[in-house]
Amino acid sequence: MMNRIIGVVLLTAGSFACTPAVEDAAVSNEADLQAVRDVRAQEVAAINAGDTTFAHASADIVMMPPGEPAVVGIAAARGWLQAFMAEFTADLTYATDDFVVSGDWAIEHYAGNITLTPVGGGDTMPEALKGIHIYRRQADGSWKITHDAWNFDAPPPMEQ
Repeated sequence: MMNRIIGVVLLTAGSFACTPAVEDAAVSNEADLQAVRDVRAQEVAAINAGDTTFAHASADIVMMPPGEPAVVGIAAARGWLQAFMAEFTADLTYATDDFVVSGDWAIEHYAGNITLTPVGGGDTMPEALKGIHIYRRQADGSWKITHDAWNFDAPPPMEQ
């Protein structure tokens, strides 16, 4: 019986010794938050450069563009962006910094502006936008966007 009690005491003490301190969790959360912000910066840089590799996105990304069906998977996302970039160049900026990081997941509510310029010429189209990014830590420790749903503040133009 005494061996059993000693075993429980040692096991309990060992589990407390292995539990990270609250400060360690805060440091980890800050590092994760910065890593997620870096992924968002990669997304902005890629879109503004016309880069359609989607290096910032997970293989199973789900995009929900306004007025269109969901785009599922990295190959479909690349195809969607290639078709979009064949029609427009983009200048994207985010105006908000609203993130929640919890474990291997992060959620961002974003708002910003995008100015689209038709590739074939024509007037630029400035738009205010808002959306949600969901990020997930990957097996290699990096962060990627897994979901992106967005829309515009203004209603779509009326079709003639």
